[in-house]
Amino acid sequence: MNYDAIAIGAGLSGCSAAIQLAKLGYRVLLLEQSHYPMHKLCGEFLSIEVTEAFANLGILEQVHRIGAQPIHRAYLTTSGGASFRCPLPSTALGLSRYQLDLMLFERAQGLNVTCLDNTKVTGVTGNLAEGFTVSTSKGEFSGRLVLGAFGKRSSLDRSLNRKFMQKRSPWIAYKGHFTGVDIGDVIELHSFPNGYCGLSQIETGEINVCWIAHERVMKEPTHPELGIASSLAQNPILADRFRHMQRTSPSLQGLSQISFARKENFHNDICMIGDTAGMITPLCGDGMAMALRSAEIAVPFVSQFLEDKISAIAFKQQYVIAWQREFQTRLQLGRMMHNCFVQPSLANIGVGLCQMVPTLGNWIIGATRGKPQLINNEFASNAIS
Repeated sequence: MNYDAIAIGAGLSGCSAAIQLAKLGYRVLLLEQSHYPMHKLCGEFLSIEVTEAFANLGILEQVHRIGAQPIHRAYLTTSGGASFRCPLPSTALGLSRYQLDLMLFERAQGLNVTCLDNTKVTGVTGNLAEGFTVSTSKGEFSGRLVLGAFGKRSSLDRSLNRKFMQKRSPWIAYKGHFTGVDIGDVIELHSFPNGYCGLSQIETGEINVCWIAHERVMKEPTHPELGIASSLAQNPILADRFRHMQRTSPSLQGLSQISFARKENFHNDICMIGDTAGMITPLCGDGMAMALRSAEIAVPFVSQFLEDKISAIAFKQQYVIAWQREFQTRLQLGRMMHNCFVQPSLANIGVGLCQMVPTLGNWIIGATRGKPQLINNEFASNAIS
């Protein structure tokens, strides 16, 4: 079968794009190398702008029903003792990728998207003028257009010889679920030397603990039960949290060489969306919302191209302009904040300034995320109340 579009990666952006294109009547193939359902390395924190996306994708009621945790406040601390508390601009949600990705994958299946999990993509050839062939562990598939939605860092990035892969990155991240503390409706961000750690509650009542650090931190001794590097305990608030927590995840999930470098929106005519197009630093807490939003930006241009209303050149130019207009400032600010928050002295100064001038902290939080949009859906107001 020849598909109109093939999405490589069935995470947030890949599933979202597949659902939207299927609703427009296109033949879509969705490929995922892992097997559903599954846990993923992620902060599992959703900014408010996802509400409209969930409504448009047809899963908002399900998100509410499963018990996504409302999050109203933020709490930042440093290893030097500075702290800052503030309300979020609007209600965010805590929801595990285990549940959210499965919802989206099943929604795509319900719209007659051909969904293949446990399918590794080994190569992509072709172009927008002549179409593409995608080679996988389950055979070859043809499509007029390919969407790259394979995440932060993939073996496919290397086989495609993408530029950002040529520069080594020292950043590593780990994630696990824990119990033993009740942080309620707060997203916590705790700085420590060479890294920072986020805590937020998900629908199960567990605490998602996700941290990013320079690779030198991994050379330190780790807690025998929790698997936490000793640097994290240099933040007194974080150390207190860990004293009372027990890990419920069988093991921690990790990823190395995480890059915040600028990536191409197109590579070999493959249209990149989600983290594959560009990743905001985890400190900002907007990565999941951005992944969904990037699919929303791409789909109208994809549709116009498939309908021969715009050329391949116009498709590429217009998507790049729209993507950069939406995300470029956010990404740059995120990189600056990340570079400060991993250095104890700068983190202490920055958080101290936010404490003295709360409007500064509120502005930073608002500037690193998208704006919520009103939707004509009575249920949406209930879902985030």
